[in-house]
Amino acid sequence: MITRLLLLLLSFPVGATVFQMHTIDQQIKDSDGIIIGHYLRKKSIKLENGSLATQMIFKMNKEVGMQSELFGMDEIIIHYPGGKLGDQHVKVDGVPEFVSGENVILMVKSSQDRFWGMNLGFGSFKVINYGNEKMIVNTLFPNDRNVGQVRMEDFEKTVKLIKKSSFKIVVAPSYPSESDSDAPLRMPASIEEGKNRAIASIPEGEENRKDPTEFTSVWLVLFLAMLGGVFRLMRQKEAK
Repeated sequence: MITRLLLLLLSFPVGATVFQMHTIDQQIKDSDGIIIGHYLRKKSIKLENGSLATQMIFKMNKEVGMQSELFGMDEIIIHYPGGKLGDQHVKVDGVPEFVSGENVILMVKSSQDRFWGMNLGFGSFKVINYGNEKMIVNTLFPNDRNVGQVRMEDFEKTVKLIKKSSFKIVVAPSYPSESDSDAPLRMPASIEEGKNRAIASIPEGEENRKDPTEFTSVWLVLFLAMLGGVFRLMRQKEAK
């Protein structure tokens, strides 16, 4: 009995995060999207279930699967478990750390209306210059040639092969001037605490909003119809 209990305890990690080693190809396949961009800033929030999460905000330069052109966004919030908020501090081993402006690649999963960094630091890479080439290096296993290092050119070719799509260049939305009030506004990355936006969603109250010209047209048609009836009635009386 004691032997079984010891084996059971040893089978669970205590105070550490255990990673199952996946190749870069497998991580590309498992991801919902991939971004290439620059780290900007972070902050901690409390989720609906009371747990803490860290929001890391990135400027996207290229992406696959994130539909940046549809939502008109060039920044994105990626969530990681843990964080520091007030007197609460939850540290999760394996969460990546970045320096502001650092060029990175992230594997992304969509869960519970939010984007999450897939496999914590195992799914994040830093882009470095190695001689005349660009390399991507894993944040947790930078020296492992099988899972932690790959040429940028080879990585982009593999993404195209697996995802059936090349990386798309993210175009920064234009900011409308005060005189151009009808132009679509840029949606900030921090909207609704980083919740994903619904595709083809209609702003609240928009579906009940009527075009004022629609009412004007209806009344014009009714007025002309009444005028025509009066004219015909007068012609009939004159004929008698």
